[in-house]
Amino acid sequence: MRFERAEVTSPATIANFGPGFDSFGLCMESPVDRIRIRAAGDGARSVKVEGGHTLPEEPEENCSSHAASRLAELSGRDDEGFDMTVVKGMKPGSGIGSSAASSVGGALAMAAILGVDDRQLVLEAAAMGEELVSGTKHYDNVAAALYGGFTAVSDPRSNRILRLKPPDFSIVVLLPDVAVETRKARAVLPSEIPIEDAVYNMSLASGLIDAMARKDIAGVCAHLDDRLSVPYRKALVPGYDSVKEQALKSGALGVSLAGSGPAIFAITSESYAPEVRTAMVRALSESSGMESESFVTVPGSGARVENVD
Repeated sequence: MRFERAEVTSPATIANFGPGFDSFGLCMESPVDRIRIRAAGDGARSVKVEGGHTLPEEPEENCSSHAASRLAELSGRDDEGFDMTVVKGMKPGSGIGSSAASSVGGALAMAAILGVDDRQLVLEAAAMGEELVSGTKHYDNVAAALYGGFTAVSDPRSNRILRLKPPDFSIVVLLPDVAVETRKARAVLPSEIPIEDAVYNMSLASGLIDAMARKDIAGVCAHLDDRLSVPYRKALVPGYDSVKEQALKSGALGVSLAGSGPAIFAITSESYAPEVRTAMVRALSESSGMESESFVTVPGSGARVENVD
């Protein structure tokens, strides 16, 4: 069944979650992008961006409309036209999956008006939107945004996604006032790593999945360390070590970079979240002189079709 219009919400995420570089993702309940789409019978495609952020408004340069176009093509509807509005709820380049949220939202919105009920197809189209921005078609952010909860790309050959419902905890997110482009963040990573670092991450990743499945918060946080990306990328985030230290002293159970940064996240209980948030903001300011934004959220349930008609 076809529809004329749809509205979708698509959430922020934490990719590279702990030791799961390019594999693990955690969906957050907020913030979200809101994508509205209307079918256009003439085959033309347009996109408009709202929310106070400057992003491309050429259909093939905007990741949300690009993902929508790819979904149409993957569904055999190459000539499908649409008018799209993307209301950005998160800052691009902040490390919380802004482009993934838009890409998933665009693909899911197009699937909604076409009556396509195939999440694997939506995932593939969303990854194409992510590729437009980052230069790499990776699935960790888009999988978490689409499916919700904790996700892992368990088989990169088939893009099979493992999905687990995380335990209840609060997530404190600090957004330093600096942008880190995904392409730049990937460029600082070494082309080769010591085998002991690979084994270290692989071991922690196994433990993290086990703890997540058992809904063991302390176990999840005990396995958040990483040797593949954080040691190299934290140089792009002034004050990272100080923020992590003060967050842990204030009640955080675990702290790491979100995505490629500059966002820093902490996992804690609801009762400690306000104190951890204050400590992280203060530590960044005192160690680097940098301003920031921050928020507290919880694990989310993923992108949703809010209405369709």
